[in-house]
Amino acid sequence: MKRNIIITGASSGIGEALAFEFAKRGYGLGLTARRLNVLKSIQKKIKEQYPSIQIEIQALDVTDYSKVPVVLKKLTNALGSLEILVANAGMSASQATGSGNFEGDRATIETNLLGAIATVEAGVQIMKKTKSGQIVGISSVAGFRGIAGAASYSASKAALSTYLEAARNDVKEFGIHITTINPGYIDTPINQKRKVRPFVITVEKGAAIIAKQIESKAFDVCAPVFPWIILGTIMKILPGWVWRRIKVR
Repeated sequence: MKRNIIITGASSGIGEALAFEFAKRGYGLGLTARRLNVLKSIQKKIKEQYPSIQIEIQALDVTDYSKVPVVLKKLTNALGSLEILVANAGMSASQATGSGNFEGDRATIETNLLGAIATVEAGVQIMKKTKSGQIVGISSVAGFRGIAGAASYSASKAALSTYLEAARNDVKEFGIHITTINPGYIDTPINQKRKVRPFVITVEKGAAIIAKQIESKAFDVCAPVFPWIILGTIMKILPGWVWRRIKVR
């Protein structure tokens, strides 16, 4: 039986790579992003490689909160069903604290946290009707600890992970599974300007790892697992006075 997946923020980075990866795995695709023209180009490229795959696209800014459930319902109806929803849309406009970048911080929080919450909420409403489905939140290892130069990004991802943890218990009675993915440094525009990107991997490799984790119905996992499961644990337990001496910009 065909399975369908909806991915927000599918016009670049991890979202775009996941679209190609799940097309390769035979899924029907529902793709959203703010830039419809880019989505059309991606749709065409995927169709050229995988002509039998159904691909539906819709323009969506996840911070236009009232439109999120409308668009997700349209895509679900067009696809015929919804098995997996990936709340991937994200951004990082963070700069060093005190640089006068509040608007960038606000946009980061609204997109990464509130937009993701709106997406999850709409997805749960759809999946409650079938008492099945999986919702995936793309968080980050940056949520494990406050990263210098990316305070609002770290805060948005830490809050998202906590939200998903709570939501997981809220929805289990409806047969809905929630997966939290914490990518390490995957080579995408969101981190390419950073001077330090330890253990960076290509976006194609990252997407393959994440897709496998989604299909295995992981609960809360790093991507890739190694070395980030070790580094993430160390990040969480380091005393504050030690963390203040680590430069990761």
